[in-house]
Amino acid sequence: MGVCYLTPKARIASLGLDGHGAVATEFIVAGEVIAAFGGRCVTREELDLLPIEQQARSLQVENDLFLAAGTEPEPADFIRHSCEPNCGMHGNSVLIALRDIAAGETVAYDYAMSDGCDYDEFECTCGSPECRRKVTGHDWMLPELQLRYRGAFSPYLAQRIAVLAGVGAERRAFSY
Repeated sequence: MGVCYLTPKARIASLGLDGHGAVATEFIVAGEVIAAFGGRCVTREELDLLPIEQQARSLQVENDLFLAAGTEPEPADFIRHSCEPNCGMHGNSVLIALRDIAAGETVAYDYAMSDGCDYDEFECTCGSPECRRKVTGHDWMLPELQLRYRGAFSPYLAQRIAVLAGVGAERRAFSY
């Protein structure tokens, strides 16, 4: 039994030379739950001991905590990155549709919504007009992404953004 959930309205499909990804099989309404990620909670130090492929499928949920993916990929692990996403974070480990998604569309979110460190940086080939060409653990700091994805960041990143903006009474020290 897996530890991740992928909506029954999507399936894993071949995306040609880009490998495999989650594709909507029927219309998905904005706000619907797309996926829930699970895994063993580990620190960055523990994450660094895992194979690179497993690290890349893991999800950062706090400043130094990650949901480590299992040894074998699960359906939710095939949700791809896009610099022009149709999904966003809802809490620490749930993805929802940010807009209506048509049948046949690739289901994707911008990893800037959940990644706050360098554990999974890569050259981006999403092909969108918004493509940043490189995805880093510091992309959440880009003002244009903070505006575009307001309300769709993981809570720990939303808190970092609020601190940077000087919002809220609590100020915590972060090492980015």
